[in-house]
Amino acid sequence: MMSNIPQELIIEILARLPVKSVVRFLCVSKEWYALITDSDFIKLHLKSSIETNRDRTLILNEDEFSPPFRYFSAVQFSKDNQFGKTFQIYKPLQNWVISDYCDGLVCLHKGYEMLEVAIWNPLVRKYRKLPIEPIEEPSSFSSGIRFSHLAFGHDPRNDDYKVLRVTEFYLTDSMEFEVKVYSMRSNSWKRIDEQWPNKEICCQKLLALNGDVYWLAADRVVQDLESILAFDFATEKLRLYETPVPPDDDQFTCLDVLGGFLCYIVNDYLNSDVYLMKKNGVESSWTQIFKIKQHVVCRDFEYFRTLMFSTNGKKVLLEEHQECGHTNLIWYDIEKKRCNRVKNRSFPYVFMVATCIGSLLLLDGDSVIDPRQKKNKGKRKR
Repeated sequence: MMSNIPQELIIEILARLPVKSVVRFLCVSKEWYALITDSDFIKLHLKSSIETNRDRTLILNEDEFSPPFRYFSAVQFSKDNQFGKTFQIYKPLQNWVISDYCDGLVCLHKGYEMLEVAIWNPLVRKYRKLPIEPIEEPSSFSSGIRFSHLAFGHDPRNDDYKVLRVTEFYLTDSMEFEVKVYSMRSNSWKRIDEQWPNKEICCQKLLALNGDVYWLAADRVVQDLESILAFDFATEKLRLYETPVPPDDDQFTCLDVLGGFLCYIVNDYLNSDVYLMKKNGVESSWTQIFKIKQHVVCRDFEYFRTLMFSTNGKKVLLEEHQECGHTNLIWYDIEKKRCNRVKNRSFPYVFMVATCIGSLLLLDGDSVIDPRQKKNKGKRKR
């Protein structure tokens, strides 16, 4: 009977289904397996997932100093902005933490030097370990301080998923950088020899968006001069942007993504101002979209991250970090200037959110085997 259905209709139906359902159809026939694993279908399914927010899942990445649990806590997030019950996802690699995420893929790393990196699709339970790329120290660096940073994102011009690793070497009166990019298409690392400005990275994480990687950078010569650096995955060139407002000494600033736009947040002891760059790469498009007074959210919050708009765009989901270390999820109503804390006792005490959507990318990766599944299969056989 299936042979009587036009293939175009089958493709349209499958593209609208959740990942879990589509994966089950891999074993229907060789023809269906070839269709589902075809790169054009995977792109079509991903496009549908992004447009409909299908399979939207929040993975709660616990603090790297927390006890090493074998599972991530996760919660599904419906179209009507409601959270389901928390469930557990088995980690593909133990003692690894989440670095970044994009299009349903999650970037993991192990160790502060970030030599070991992996890409993971939690919904299809597949992962791939990247080849280990050593850090090459400059000749002027004998001993001292060095820090590594990772970002993971999509290069739309080359249709490739890439990892950027930036290592800072602190010298006596200057800095040097080692910059390398990994390509999933070629499964290899490449050294970038672009001349980097003498600015240190002053944000918690690098941020990938629309083919660029952004981060806040502080000038080592002119104190309190903060700017935004952007690395283009396609051209492998750097660009420099001004922040929408100059920060003060007693303010904490950070970058994030909200609604597909670059977001700049200024936190102080009284307020938090949120700006969006409405046009990609255009400094004049910075727009303040809302201000949060601290007493409205919580008296002792230290800073927050913007996660997403509600379906109607009138609320923003915030990840709030309190001075005591506790983490909360909060819905902030932009018009009414009110907040409602998401109540879920199963959330970890401290966490960072990684947002996933339904994606069939990495179907050819290594399988993640949850030991609980092995036990359940053993019981069924008996």
